Amino acid sequence: MGGDVKEKESFPKEFMTKEEYNLWLCSLDGIGSKKLKKILHNFPSAEAVFWAPEDCLENITGITKKDVHIIVESRKKYNPAHWHGKLQSCQMRCTSYLSEDYPEECRQLYQPPKRLFYKGSLPLEEHRIAVVGARDCSLYGRSVARYFSASLAGRGIAVISGMARGIDGWAHQGALEGGGKTYAVLGNSAEICYPSEHSRLYRSIIRQGGVLSEYPPGTRARASFFPMRNRIISALAEGVLVVEARAKSGSLITADQALEQGKDVFVIPGRVGDALSEGCNNLIKQGACLVTSPEEIVECLGIGTEENKEKFTNLYIHLETKEKMVYDSLSFEPKHLSTLTDDLGMEQTEVTRCLLSLLKGGLVREIGNHYYTKCS
Repeated sequence: MGGDVKEKESFPKEFMTKEEYNLWLCSLDGIGSKKLKKILHNFPSAEAVFWAPEDCLENITGITKKDVHIIVESRKKYNPAHWHGKLQSCQMRCTSYLSEDYPEECRQLYQPPKRLFYKGSLPLEEHRIAVVGARDCSLYGRSVARYFSASLAGRGIAVISGMARGIDGWAHQGALEGGGKTYAVLGNSAEICYPSEHSRLYRSIIRQGGVLSEYPPGTRARASFFPMRNRIISALAEGVLVVEARAKSGSLITADQALEQGKDVFVIPGRVGDALSEGCNNLIKQGACLVTSPEEIVECLGIGTEENKEKFTNLYIHLETKEKMVYDSLSFEPKHLSTLTDDLGMEQTEVTRCLLSLLKGGLVREIGNHYYTKCS
């Protein structure tokens, strides 16, 4: 990468840190992840590669003279101080395939990203779900993505998506509203907000999670980058939820990659004859898991089900009669405060009091704008 080096500027290479050697080796243009693995099979560390004689590099099976030339020339030009300055100017950090904080899930990929650039933080949560779907989603798809993501995030499950228009964006929004963590994997460099209309969402994701990319600073979005980033989305998640997808959709690529990685694929069923549902219904035909509530995903993954059940039982027993009425009127679909008031025939102030008590007890959740759902 051109930005990794600076011509005609000396740097005392003997004072480079282990991480600087790692980033150097993983930054070499023309040396992909497959060749990187071959090199590391012959050398104990990136530092050893940096100082290795040319003839030793030429003896590596599968490494060409052109590859050796790339390595040798890069050693002369590499300047970590210049590289760190570039990252700092973008308020960005970088981890490499050789770094200790590199996500292990990505390391297991057939074609792992050599580097991950990120703003905010890397996903470290124990449980993570990818939520993906159509860019030109319906109002129904939007609400489902938002609701499922808010519910999952509220249980401490991080939501992974691609920050694209449509389902991706609403998945991130729902996770933020649910008070959980969310991470966006981009098809351009991490300091660029794309699409630009997601600028507020982009900033919120960084504060409440992070944005990641395998592309170095200054890289603009390209159509070919998006299918590539999908393998990272599926790798970082325990499973993938597809909300709406056409028969030929990028979301199906993510689902296929998840299956190849041995991950669960969950699908929201759609109406027969609806173009936005063709991809989802086809996945169900092929054996994907049909889900109609976030609880089904939680149960399938075995996330704290017994603990949640015991918590619910103990709290429910001690609810007042009116609180039980309000709770029983709720479902796992969002219901507005005014609808609850009409259904129950109670004063709005009384319903609000009951909802506050249920919220405090962790039995219900507010999904923005006075919409409420059951938690479990």
